[in-house]
Amino acid sequence: MAKRQANGDVSESESTPEHKRARRGTANGYTQRTIEDGGDSDIEEQDGSSATQAPTATQAQRITSAQDDEAFEAKYRERIQREIEEKGAKRLLKVGAIAEYGIIQKIEASYSHKCNGKATYIFCIPIDAKFYVLSAIAIALGGRSASTGRGTGLKTFIKEGQSVAEVNIFLKNEGEGAYRPDVYGSTIKITRRWTDKGSSTYSIRGAKDNYKKVISSKKEELTNITDYMNLQAILTQDTSRQFLASSKPKDKYQFFLNGTSLTQLSDEYESIFESLKKTETILQSKQTVVPDLRRQFTEAQNKYREAQAAKQQHEKVTELECEVAWAYMRVKEAQMRAAVTDHETAQKNMEKAQAAVTAEEAELERATQAINDANAEEDGEASTAALEEERKRVREDIKAKKHKLVEIKTQKTEMNNALQQVNSTIQGLTERVAAEEAKLQDGRRELREKLNLDMEKVQKQVKVEEENLRECQDNIRNLLKLVQTKKEESREVNSSRNRIRENIETINKAISNLQGQQRNKLNAFGNNLDRALVDIAQARWEGQPPLGPLGQYVEIKDPRWAVLMRVNIGSLMTNFAVTTQKDRETLSRILVKHGNQNTNIIVAQVDLFDYSRGEPPPHVLTPLRVLNIKHEWVIRLLINSANIERTCLTNTRAEAQHLLDTEPSVTNVISNDLMRSQKYADGGFFTSALRQPRTEDRSNSYFTSKDPVESIKSNQQKLHELEQEHAAINPKLQEIDADVRKSEQKVKQLQNQESVLRKKIYQLKDELGRLNEQAEEEAPASVQGLHEARKEEEDRKQSIINQFTAVAEREATLNNELKPLVQQQEEIRKKAEQIEQRNRENKARLEPLMEERLIHVQRLQHYRTRLERATEEHDEAVAVKNVVLEEYQNWHAEALSISQPVQTQRNPDTINAEIELLKKALRDRQRRGGQSIEEIAMEVQSTQEALDKTQKEFAAMKSFNKGLRAAMNIRLGTWFEFRKHISLRTKQQFSYYLGQRGYRGSLEFDHTANTLNLRVVTDEANPHAKDKDPKALSGGEKSFSTICLLMSLWEALGCPIRCLDEFDVFMDQVNRRIAMKAMVQTARASDNKQYIIITPLDVSSDIASGVRIHKMADPERGQTTLD
Repeated sequence: MAKRQANGDVSESESTPEHKRARRGTANGYTQRTIEDGGDSDIEEQDGSSATQAPTATQAQRITSAQDDEAFEAKYRERIQREIEEKGAKRLLKVGAIAEYGIIQKIEASYSHKCNGKATYIFCIPIDAKFYVLSAIAIALGGRSASTGRGTGLKTFIKEGQSVAEVNIFLKNEGEGAYRPDVYGSTIKITRRWTDKGSSTYSIRGAKDNYKKVISSKKEELTNITDYMNLQAILTQDTSRQFLASSKPKDKYQFFLNGTSLTQLSDEYESIFESLKKTETILQSKQTVVPDLRRQFTEAQNKYREAQAAKQQHEKVTELECEVAWAYMRVKEAQMRAAVTDHETAQKNMEKAQAAVTAEEAELERATQAINDANAEEDGEASTAALEEERKRVREDIKAKKHKLVEIKTQKTEMNNALQQVNSTIQGLTERVAAEEAKLQDGRRELREKLNLDMEKVQKQVKVEEENLRECQDNIRNLLKLVQTKKEESREVNSSRNRIRENIETINKAISNLQGQQRNKLNAFGNNLDRALVDIAQARWEGQPPLGPLGQYVEIKDPRWAVLMRVNIGSLMTNFAVTTQKDRETLSRILVKHGNQNTNIIVAQVDLFDYSRGEPPPHVLTPLRVLNIKHEWVIRLLINSANIERTCLTNTRAEAQHLLDTEPSVTNVISNDLMRSQKYADGGFFTSALRQPRTEDRSNSYFTSKDPVESIKSNQQKLHELEQEHAAINPKLQEIDADVRKSEQKVKQLQNQESVLRKKIYQLKDELGRLNEQAEEEAPASVQGLHEARKEEEDRKQSIINQFTAVAEREATLNNELKPLVQQQEEIRKKAEQIEQRNRENKARLEPLMEERLIHVQRLQHYRTRLERATEEHDEAVAVKNVVLEEYQNWHAEALSISQPVQTQRNPDTINAEIELLKKALRDRQRRGGQSIEEIAMEVQSTQEALDKTQKEFAAMKSFNKGLRAAMNIRLGTWFEFRKHISLRTKQQFSYYLGQRGYRGSLEFDHTANTLNLRVVTDEANPHAKDKDPKALSGGEKSFSTICLLMSLWEALGCPIRCLDEFDVFMDQVNRRIAMKAMVQTARASDNKQYIIITPLDVSSDIASGVRIHKMADPERGQTTLD
């Protein structure tokens, strides 16, 4: 922020030229320049005295005389005075607009305090001394401390006992004229921090991020802000006190020029006049060069005429050079004929070798076909290895089952032995019971016999009911198996019905697609592609317009390969292609918009490369050869994506294997039986199945030669057949479901019967147990024990019998399982013997065929080696021929550029020797003359160009200098007009403001002597009172006069901030009240201006509405610690 002293001296910043910053602003319609000072330091610097004087009489001859100034003032005085009075009357009613940027919103000052060197605390210092306000503004905006009048360096503003101080100022930054609002936002916070060591730093933040980020820490950015916002001058307390009393008229005049920016224009005009003088000096020096250039041009012309004598020898040399060129052509023509002859011989040798290779390939093909025919019978049978594996598996199963049978036989033997032992024990016990009972002759014998009869009867009933239960359980198991079988059948029928439904839906979709294709062929490749292509045509593309869908450019030549092509490249037919990533994003949006989310987009440059070297021999089919592709770029895209130029096609996998064996260049083959065969560099092979597209896939409609109408009819016929088949399935399914329900109902009845039988058996066994207990109670003690022992043995016998029955069932099951395995083993043996016999027979037939094929392979390799050698020789002969032909053509063209054909039989060396003799004579002449004729001609041309250029530049510079001087005269006249108008307006404004107090006064300008004098009459009632010199005025009158002058100059300034400190320090109450009122009215009426007026005296709160009064606390003098 530039600060100019009121006494006319400029601050130390203006004494350093490199610290000047110029900008254009507007203040009352005049051009203004802001000059900013440099950085601050604690060392006091001497103020410069580089104040620029107004143009003198010797600098501008159009300086008006004093009479002209008086006539000018007389012409405009009344009008300007009337405008000032009208503006003063309106000022009472007008309220100026609030500035949107460039004014101060808040000022903060603080210092930091370190505790034990570990932490730093920032304390906010209230600005309790009024002079600190202006000092804070000046320091925060980049001013020097000395310009504030309150210290010799920045460290004097640091509180005693502290090491760091900081000032923050918040500048408003709103509206259309804001400074970089996108970066700083609505407020700019400027922080200046300095230490007692003399360092000073800036940090500039913005309200956009709540002052979190430091946007800049450079003084240049602060300079740009102050220049942009036109923050210019502060009149300090000391300078305002001394301005009228001690300043000289020249100082006052210089202050007037500085304050109105006329000094800036004067300095620039002085610089331009100096440049004009330097230009005139340069023109004078150029004018002296012209005769020398003209003399050099004349000398060069004379030397050129002298060199014409050597022209005849040069012409002779030219003729000989023409002759030697055509002599070389005669030699080159002989070489060309020899190269053509060699090429023809190599061509014949290569054709012979190719014929031998072709014949041997046919023989190899015949031998291979014979081998394939011999192998045809073997292809349908299982291999010996597979049969051996099956026989091994069956043998292991038989062995395992026989081992289990042996174990079962062992268990049965053990059970028979145990059963015999138990029977023997039971028989012994029975005999003992009979003996004991015979001994008993008491009267209860009949009761025991009756109990025995009842027990036998119950046991028979239990056996009958158990037999009924087993029969019921068998029936349940059989019915459950039947239900399971029926359910399986139902599931199979349901699955078949679902497949038919899926086929019906698929055919319906296919019919819908075909109908869409019938309306628009593009529907085969996507949804709504006709509308999508319209949008693509209307869009703007960075590269070439998109290409696609690729399928519309591809057709099949032979329908036999249609299915294979659908499997191989069907997924690529919906693709699009673009040349840039940006175009891919645009195209993707268009396709998604029309319902094609899954369409692939290829990004590739249009490279129409040569793919012929990657193709197999001509007799081998490839996708490229069976397809008709109508676009060259589509061919390259499919080559890059699916290798259509080198993938080979065959009908069967056997043919594919044969092709891989016989053609070294073939590594990838696909066959019509949907198999892919590949050959690796190490000799290995790999075969895999190709996945056929689903019925509803779009690709099923590709590469078909059928008319869409015919395809629709065919699909409709299939649909009718499927619907009939679907209708026939439903009755069958209903019948099966009815059988299942009947069987399940019967199973339920049998289960209920099973439950009844179980209950009955349980009751009979319970009755049997009761009878046993009663019989045991009736038997004697000894007989009872024998009965219990016999019963235990009988239970053991029954357990053995049950186990034996289970083992027997397992044995029967194993025997049943073993029979088919033995039969299968026998069948495998017979089949293996048959295959072995056929293999022996085939081997006997194949051995001579394989030997013959091996011979043909060796011969083919030999002939191919010869062909490669012949091809290399042919290529070498072609290369030599092409080089010789190219050289011949180039030499012929070069010879024609030298001259028309010349008939000569001489040797080129003889002609060159003659040319060399002539050139030697010319070089001798050149050495004598010092220069060749070419150099002399160049010298003539260069001297003429230098003369013409100098004359043109001299005329152009002279014309430009003349125009610039005329323009400067016009601008200088305008500068004088500015000065007249500004000085007259300042005079009238000064008188107007003095009149507010009842004073009279005037400003006397002497533009020739560069002086300004103030005259004030304080006694308005006395019209004859004399003017007073400012030094003779009282303190209040001086201060009031100073305020009037400042307000007059403010009218000519465009600075948005006006600061004034202790303007009323010597005023009495009357002068103070009137001055305050005038300043407040001026401030209220001013647009986009901020006034900061500081006074130590009391200010009444009713000065005017809209005036904000800040009353500061009294400063604490001598405070050295923070309370």
